Order: sequence, then structure tokens, then C-alpha cells
Amino acid sequence: MADAPARLVLVGFMGVGKSTVGRLLARRLRYAFEDMDRRIERRAGRSIAELFRSEGEEAFRARELAEARELEPLERRVIATGGGAFAREDTRAALQHGALSVWLRCELDVLLGRLQPDGSRPLAGNREIMRALLADREPSYRMADVTVDATGTPEEVADRVLALVRGRRGPVRR
Repeated sequence: MADAPARLVLVGFMGVGKSTVGRLLARRLRYAFEDMDRRIERRAGRSIAELFRSEGEEAFRARELAEARELEPLERRVIATGGGAFAREDTRAALQHGALSVWLRCELDVLLGRLQPDGSRPLAGNREIMRALLADREPSYRMADVTVDATGTPEEVADRVLALVRGRRGPVRR
């Protein structure tokens, strides 16, 4: 697609579909797909939950920033961020540089219905913590270049994102 940005960065809360929609978008755009959380897990040899337990949030956020900076110069990529990556100013700046950032927005009740109570997302079992965390992160998500309703099937959401990408004119934030 001639007008497609160098990178498409998907941001939003856990369970919104960043990875699933990202893979679909990458296939349709003929871009590579990058999942920041999976990249961090591969490098660390541990899950995100284990990294949070063993190193703490600040150390994890430093890993996230390093990944964002490594992805920053790459082209023809769809990037799925972790749920909190865009809430950090330095990480957000690296992710947005030369990219189109897309907030996949969805109501909390829908998100909670999508999340599996398998322990992979420890906070997902506590509705009040999830509500507070989403409220805390929403102002950062609003800083994305565009917002897309993430209610519906992954294919429908990918269609909405592609329609925005195709209809967008002008330079992407540098």
C-alpha cells in the first residue's frame, strides 16, 4: 500500500486484540509483525508475569523502552505493544516516531469477557484493579494518532484500521 506508514503501532488495554489484529494487519499490508511482549519474553527467557515478579515493574518498563527504541528505525512493521507501554512518555515517543499509532478502544466489560482466567494476566481477575488501571492509562491511549473501535471480530477491527490507514493523508508524526 503506497500510503501506508512505515510502522503501524497498536496500543490499548490488555485483551483489546492488539496481537490478533496486528497479525491480520501485517498479513494484509505485507508487513512483518512484531509483538513487544513476546520479544521481551524471548530475550529474557521468562514470561512477562515472571519478569514483573522477579525484577519489578520499573525494570520491565526499561526492557519495554529498549524494545521500542530497537523497533523505531524499522520499516514495514505492525507492532503490538504491551498494555502499559504507551503510558510511559519515553516509550510512547519512540513508538510514535515515524509511525501511525492506533488506539484499539474497547469497553472494560467486553475486555473482561475476552480475558482468560488462566493466571497469565494476574490483574485480569480483579475487576476494580482493571477499572482503575484502564482509567489511569486512557489519557495516554488518547495520545495515539487515531482511535478505532475494537468491539467486534478481529477481522472487523482490522478492516476499520485499514480503512483509516487508506483514508489518512499527510505526514505521520516524526
